[in-house]
Amino acid sequence: MYTTTKYQIVEIINKNGQTQVKELVQALNITQAAIHRALNKLIDDHVLVKKGTPPKVFYFLNKEKKTQEIVSISTKQEKILDENYIYITPVGKIESGLNGFMDWMRSTRNMQKPEKCIEDYIETLVEANSYKKNNYNLIDATERFNKIFATNYLSRIFYHDFYSIIKFGKTKMGQYLLNGKQSQNKAIIKKISETVATDIEKLIQIEKIDAVAWVPHSIPRKVPLLKEMEKNLKINLPRIEIIKVYSGDIPIAQKSLSKLEERIQNARETMVVVPNQIKEKNILLIDDAVGSGATLNEISEKLKFKGAKKIIGYAIVGSYKGFEVIKEV
Repeated sequence: MYTTTKYQIVEIINKNGQTQVKELVQALNITQAAIHRALNKLIDDHVLVKKGTPPKVFYFLNKEKKTQEIVSISTKQEKILDENYIYITPVGKIESGLNGFMDWMRSTRNMQKPEKCIEDYIETLVEANSYKKNNYNLIDATERFNKIFATNYLSRIFYHDFYSIIKFGKTKMGQYLLNGKQSQNKAIIKKISETVATDIEKLIQIEKIDAVAWVPHSIPRKVPLLKEMEKNLKINLPRIEIIKVYSGDIPIAQKSLSKLEERIQNARETMVVVPNQIKEKNILLIDDAVGSGATLNEISEKLKFKGAKKIIGYAIVGSYKGFEVIKEV
């Protein structure tokens, strides 16, 4: 799985049996530094082996490396994949960039040409990112909430990213959230916290936020993702306590409910805003994932009943196009 430069290097060695850096510089007309970066990556991937000592160093194909599909993509495409794509294997290994994308294609038995599939992915990603064209560089789902609920109690609601995109499944942040939450992996949760910190700082500043509230998880966990994030972010503002209470015999998670009406009822009857009166007027309400939005909207109604004036919702991921209820997280 190679970008254009790596593909050309492999083709040259395949033809000549071996090569040196000076030969590659002359043949490809690119800098020696770029050649060394490509060679080092191919060695790391066990595609090539290096023999000899300077100045007589030669590069050969690794005969022990299993035959793999050769994919030629541009440097720009490689960068987009490196920045935006991860695939988590069935055994829990995180594969990023082109390697991760090809692993995903194999796991889903995708028979499309890899180059075309990568083009389609990038086009879909660009379309998804077009929803972030605002001052916050976040997905604004306010209009979606206005259409879903008879009364939307949130002044505005933002997502850092979509949970998944059409055809290609979970986004990079969707993968991190799902696996960080299920595995209760503090390292992944820290990565999520670091990624969203700028979002939250910007919202607090621009929206003049004077208190923060965190949505409680439906099901108790040893390492609750949002509580861990709260510790990581250390937001220096008053915290409005919200708790999840149960009236029945069995705790019911929102993700297990498929109907909007059921999710509204669940949130209305189980989410409790602890303070009797809220003095702060502008509240940032933070959740991990928005499926229907019922929990955020019901909590916002309770916050406003107790004195809040403006509620800004923020979620790490959410569904926006169409009405897709997230059932995994």
